[in-house]
Amino acid sequence: MLIYNLILYIISPYLVSRVIIEAIRRKSGFSFIKQRLGLISKKLHNKPIWIHASSVGETKAAVSLYQSLSKNSPEERFLITTNTSSSRSIIPINENLEHLYLPLDWLFTTKRFINSINPRICILIETELWPNLISICKKNNISIIIANARLSKKTTGSPSFIKNIYKKVLSNIDLILCKSNRDKESYIQLGYLDKNIKVIGNLKYADTNNTIYNNENIVNRKYVLALSTHPDEERQIITEWMRINEKKTLLVIMPRHPERLGDILSDIPLDLLSISIRSKNEPIKKSTQIYIADTFGEADIFLEHCEFVFLGGSLIDHGGQNFMEAASYGKTIIVGPYMYNFIEETEEFLKNNAMIMVKSSPTLKHVFERLIKSKQRRELFGANAKKILLSKKNIIDDYCKEIQSLL
Repeated sequence: MLIYNLILYIISPYLVSRVIIEAIRRKSGFSFIKQRLGLISKKLHNKPIWIHASSVGETKAAVSLYQSLSKNSPEERFLITTNTSSSRSIIPINENLEHLYLPLDWLFTTKRFINSINPRICILIETELWPNLISICKKNNISIIIANARLSKKTTGSPSFIKNIYKKVLSNIDLILCKSNRDKESYIQLGYLDKNIKVIGNLKYADTNNTIYNNENIVNRKYVLALSTHPDEERQIITEWMRINEKKTLLVIMPRHPERLGDILSDIPLDLLSISIRSKNEPIKKSTQIYIADTFGEADIFLEHCEFVFLGGSLIDHGGQNFMEAASYGKTIIVGPYMYNFIEETEEFLKNNAMIMVKSSPTLKHVFERLIKSKQRRELFGANAKKILLSKKNIIDDYCKEIQSLL
């Protein structure tokens, strides 16, 4: 822990500047900067159930968990912490649920924060293994659960001294609830020797079983969606799209990080394309071929009315993105070959004809053409995807039972 804290304090200027830049870029406000830097004075006296989630996908799972736990125990108070302002926007704050931004994992800052919120229990969603946070909770006899536990390729491939830090951190965890058997094995290999580790399933299935279909179609044209795209994927997708002789259908690209707009535009042949950009309020014309939806928090709007969806992070070595929300809208899902962050889920969807996987981007042209021409094929894949989700609707109850056993 000494090495970890030393490294953390050495890179503090970089961390502070990153928080400030993120606040400016996302218009998060001064409260975001204050809370992320630990400059809060708020005290919670009701010993809340504390759930921490990093970004939007994890926060949706956290909200589903909160809703189920509060339904079973309405007298409880809850706190959800996040790392981003876009996550904050989807939290239904009310009389028994509060939100704060999690401070950076500096030792004394984290100690002051935990003393201020005084939680009954700490539930970490997925991979939020912050060493100081976890060790301070342990010293204060606060039970720690990792829900929907998974480990990234980056974590499992860390240098040995980093793995030793994780091993010490894991020894303070009371219960690990994994989303898959592979993730369970990864935690054991990383050093979790306790018997309190179970496979429950993917908590993100729970959020998507409550999908609401009432979003306005802001495109007003037949369109295909490329969602959560990463660097170089936009170029690959657009290249294949332009090989299709399809005038009536629009391609909507929604990058994982909207601030990459400049990089995206510099990577594609603007002189050969008719493009409109959402952040600039540019209208979609009949001649528009590509619409770049470079905004936060609008994925569900574009998902509901698209013909089918390609999920990014899968044509490059990133590991894929969560495709449960697309499945909840009954959409045909297309992914690339790099889906190692969702191995078991991907295998199940492929096995049940609920997803299409392409080996490389040149295959996209053929897949796009077949799906555009065949509504029956689109509906078949979409119905199969939704059927899988419905079969997982009890996962949230299984998580709640395990958490309540520690409460």
